[in-house]
Amino acid sequence: MTSEMVFECLVVSEDIRVLSVMNWALDRLSIDVEGCPDPVKALEVLAKRDMDLVVCDFSGVPDEMNLLTKVLTSDRKRRSIVLAVVDGPFLAIGAKKAGVDVVIQKPLTLESSAQALNDAYSRMVREERRNARHGIMKPVLAKNKRGELLPVTIADIGERGVGILSKLKLEVGELLSFDLVLPDAATPISVEVRLLWMRHNMAGADFEYISSTDLRSLCDWLASRVRRGRLSNA
Repeated sequence: MTSEMVFECLVVSEDIRVLSVMNWALDRLSIDVEGCPDPVKALEVLAKRDMDLVVCDFSGVPDEMNLLTKVLTSDRKRRSIVLAVVDGPFLAIGAKKAGVDVVIQKPLTLESSAQALNDAYSRMVREERRNARHGIMKPVLAKNKRGELLPVTIADIGERGVGILSKLKLEVGELLSFDLVLPDAATPISVEVRLLWMRHNMAGADFEYISSTDLRSLCDWLASRVRRGRLSNA
């Protein structure tokens, strides 16, 4: 794990054994843990914050099924990896059919939990790499839905979104549109982004809209950055 990869996990369980073993295994991987016994409350947490990993103690009750379904079918561009803890092979089959990434059966052991989380961790790393962003520090004039022009700086960009620096107070959920000229690129790309979080003068946003042509241009540009980085490190 690089120093930039700080993963967060939500553990949804009332089982003391599940909580203690998972906390031990997650701590070994330096993954920040938040516990939530109630799947309904867990959905409220996930509505406010993205989690890299969701561990659900799955017994098949409707609230747990609803939680898994919503996480697995999320339209967010970055979906949480899901690990289901189940009591028996029947529930394991159900969890796998639902699309869960990793399944582990009770009784949990330190060894089985570590192995399952290693699998989940490798998936999180792959997801993180797909979401890698490159620093650009480009000032732009962004337009909000009220037609106001806001001077902001695009700090970094990836296939799924941007980091934004702003002296103005921005609102989570706000939509901003702007044209952006990437370094060494011939033409600008036009995007609309939705703010996911704001801390101090830094915000994170995912693409709400980008044309297929501009997305191809962005992906080509990002690929050129990766190749350039590999050559410079060779």
